[in-house]
Amino acid sequence: MLCDSSARNGGLGKTALAANVYRKEREKFQCYAWVSISQTYSREVILRNITKELFKDNVGVLSSTLDMDIMSLEETLKKYLEQRKYLIILDDVWDPEAFHDLSRMFTHNDRGSRVMLTTREVRVATLASPGHILTLEALPEDKAWDLFCKKAFPRDTNHKCPTELKPLSEEIVGKCKGLPLAIVSIGSLLRVREKTMEEWRRINDQLSWEMINNSKLDHIRNILYLSFIYLPTHLKSCFLYCSLFPEDYLLHRKQLARLWMAEGFIEERGGSTLEEVAEGYLKELTDRNMLQLVERNHFGRMKKFRMHDLLRELAVDLCKKNCFGVTYDDECGGSLEMDGRRLVLHKHQQISGMHQLRTIITLSNSMPSTTIPLLCKESKYMTVLELSGLPIKKIPDAIGGLLISAIWVCVIQK
Repeated sequence: MLCDSSARNGGLGKTALAANVYRKEREKFQCYAWVSISQTYSREVILRNITKELFKDNVGVLSSTLDMDIMSLEETLKKYLEQRKYLIILDDVWDPEAFHDLSRMFTHNDRGSRVMLTTREVRVATLASPGHILTLEALPEDKAWDLFCKKAFPRDTNHKCPTELKPLSEEIVGKCKGLPLAIVSIGSLLRVREKTMEEWRRINDQLSWEMINNSKLDHIRNILYLSFIYLPTHLKSCFLYCSLFPEDYLLHRKQLARLWMAEGFIEERGGSTLEEVAEGYLKELTDRNMLQLVERNHFGRMKKFRMHDLLRELAVDLCKKNCFGVTYDDECGGSLEMDGRRLVLHKHQQISGMHQLRTIITLSNSMPSTTIPLLCKESKYMTVLELSGLPIKKIPDAIGGLLISAIWVCVIQK
């Protein structure tokens, strides 16, 4: 069990540490799975994600589980795991009930199996046996400094900070209070800025101003906000767009590139294709630590990404303030911003009255067939539809009267 030293405090590196253990140790187990739980979890979704991880190399078995109900799926997983040495990582667990819902299938089979949880919540951490809880603390000054220099001066010999920048750098690192996420974020920002005292003093002064005048945010969120402020204009919309997807959602390079192109976010650059430019944007966002690279393909090309939950919380707030877009899930609590220009639907819900909509993305295959036609009729600005989450046989007639720049539809054969 990995947990924070103080409740609800993020950015200490729990997920990064768990990921490092997972990469190094998983081959010692017969089967393994990494699953993110998040605040708004669905037991069925978690079970199916575990199933996908465990059977990703066995298409036949995976296909046979698609039509199973929750009880059958849980029993199948339990029987599979009890015969094997397994490693399961449950990342970002917020609610003890989430673990209780899953623990029935994690049998003690005396084969050396392991289940690891990461959490910010003390009440979740108490689920672990005494002696099996690792509480992460803020980094000591020397470790914080080493991490900062590694990020801010990656190309310099031994990541050495220039003498003239050291006093300012030490002051900036001190504001991070030993939190790895804050240190990595500010270091990644300074890495792409001019290595001059004037530039670094300007950033340090602005960070101090934000901390004094933006007291609603804690120090780590002020640092993350500063990283957003200094994003180039062409990256800001791309970054905010990623926050419209669910917490801990795996973002795919091709999907993001096509959506960004459809939205008009991608600028032409010389002889490069728009998809190549979009991939360049993704690299910039990962280099700045605004997105986390999760997986590369067999050729070493970036494939899947994830947004840190603290960065996503910041981006969601910015989306609401700027009417950039809204996401409908269990966190909405029944309220929805009606003037949002983009809408991502995670769940079955009838919605109307959003007359400014330009983009709809569906992620739930249980959406009623009337939802999209109704939204299309109400908005004359609709330009992008991503309907791959809908099990529809034909494109809704209501789409015919719109000037759509891009549409993706997943047609399910019955």
